[in-house]
Amino acid sequence: LYILIPQAEVPIKKLERDFLRGCGLRPLTSDNERGMTRVVGGTNAETGAWPWLVSIQDPSIAGTGHLCGGSLISVQWVLTAAHCFADPSAMRVLIGATQLTEPGPGAEVRLIKRVVVHEEYGARDQSNDIALLELNEPVKCNQYIQLVCVPDATLDVARLQTCYVAGWGATTARAQKSSDILQEAKVHLINVQLCNSTEWYAGDIHPHNLCAGYPEGGIDTCQGDSGGPLMCKDNNADSFWVVGVTSWGRGCARAQRPGIYTSVKDFYDWILAKMELLPQVEASRAYAHLTTAAQPWTHQTNAAWPAQKPWSRPPSTHNPLDFFTLGFPHQGLRHPRSGEWQVGLKTGASFFAYSFQLLCFLGLAF
Repeated sequence: LYILIPQAEVPIKKLERDFLRGCGLRPLTSDNERGMTRVVGGTNAETGAWPWLVSIQDPSIAGTGHLCGGSLISVQWVLTAAHCFADPSAMRVLIGATQLTEPGPGAEVRLIKRVVVHEEYGARDQSNDIALLELNEPVKCNQYIQLVCVPDATLDVARLQTCYVAGWGATTARAQKSSDILQEAKVHLINVQLCNSTEWYAGDIHPHNLCAGYPEGGIDTCQGDSGGPLMCKDNNADSFWVVGVTSWGRGCARAQRPGIYTSVKDFYDWILAKMELLPQVEASRAYAHLTTAAQPWTHQTNAAWPAQKPWSRPPSTHNPLDFFTLGFPHQGLRHPRSGEWQVGLKTGASFFAYSFQLLCFLGLAF
């Protein structure tokens, strides 16, 4: 492991695309099959199994306060669903936990500095159901806290073969509370045209959606899993992509009614723009809810979700080095012995490189 500091000054935001992959890894978990079958139909996740998964919580909700899930894509940014938010001022984010009531020593809690909701989000039909949370302080990466990889438009998601969902949502369709222990399940990507067919969703799926689960049902995301990731393992590496954001569905785990997810790669440039990693673009009309001192608000618990068609997976009861802190890989280089990704940047005659773990601990992992 070594660091050579570059001598030449380089335009910071221009360098992000030159970096090698250093995201989507799971230090505490083997990627061997573990017999996961069932988070309706899911099983308890191993400690640290999904180190980028976060619990977005509202203390006014009884129990753990879990509201929605999200994915850590930067040491200070979380990717989630737009429909999770009305007033974020009372919310907190738990990172690095598997069990909500016993988060463990590797977990951290942050407040929400601001919520950026897609400017064309449609509450009625859940179109463009995507949002970003900026945390009040950066997190510190450890074995339990890592960043997931964010795909751009070039990733052929349909070819990815190993996909999972995870969350603290309801474990049965009629459950009235969230799970205390993170649930995980293996799912299959389902052709969107099939999902949109007459006997399935009859044209209600949007162009920027993904469909995942099983035709026969039995395994699915449910209430409280909103905003959490649909994750697929890279076919040629040990890293995971967050290919989808849990958005909506009809019922939970029903036949021909699989989960519907916002396709992340279709919003790649939007994500970069909102995090101010790209020059200002037309799509930057997104509105930001700035967290200010406000009265606590009451969120409806999942015991009485209003009927919708389609219904959301409802919530249950600049640093100049910012671009380094993202899960935005473009190339990969495997370390021959450790299996860790190394990342590097060439600047003229100068070159500096960090192992993935060092980058993450420095808050420079992306």
